[in-house]
Amino acid sequence: MAQAAKRGETLRDISEALMEEMAAASVETEDSRFIRAAQAAAAEVGRLLEAALAAGEIAEAELFDEAYRPIPGTDPPQLMAQFTTLTDRLLPAVQEPLLGLDPRVVFAAAVDRNGYLPTHNAVFSKPQRPGETAWNAANSRNRRIFDDRTGLRAARNRKPFLLQAYRRDMGGGQVALMKDCSAPILVRGRHWGGFRLAYRAE
Repeated sequence: MAQAAKRGETLRDISEALMEEMAAASVETEDSRFIRAAQAAAAEVGRLLEAALAAGEIAEAELFDEAYRPIPGTDPPQLMAQFTTLTDRLLPAVQEPLLGLDPRVVFAAAVDRNGYLPTHNAVFSKPQRPGETAWNAANSRNRRIFDDRTGLRAARNRKPFLLQAYRRDMGGGQVALMKDCSAPILVRGRHWGGFRLAYRAE
């Protein structure tokens, strides 16, 4: 089983590398429009955060805060950073329109370098329900850290873009094959995180 799992990971890595090479070679593929959208969104988020710094709305140390503070009573745990209130105000205008880019798009959201997702799409930012962990996990995905393989690679990637494939549990025993296109977010030349655009692979 372990050997089969390792081979599966190797095949996935090869597949992702081939997808990236084709896109990087300017070959127009089904992923090209998603790559361009993710890169444009990452650039816009970086611009908005730089403008907030310039306007004195937040200090640089606060914007790069990694001292995440647990929100009491949340399950799965949700967290606050010093920049969460700012991203709640700035990011929806960038993220929400991308849900209409293509019917296959599932989410579009910015994460910091550690996979912390402060401000999710409205559909995934519902208030948690006490005692309903499974419902919360599916519907209250904002203010959480996604440090799985896909999430962390998207958060820490510094190449112009990163294209990944993974299986996502959709609930009720349903699993969907997904693609995750991400692009780095830079603020005054510093790597803040990444913009993730996830969509169904069909």
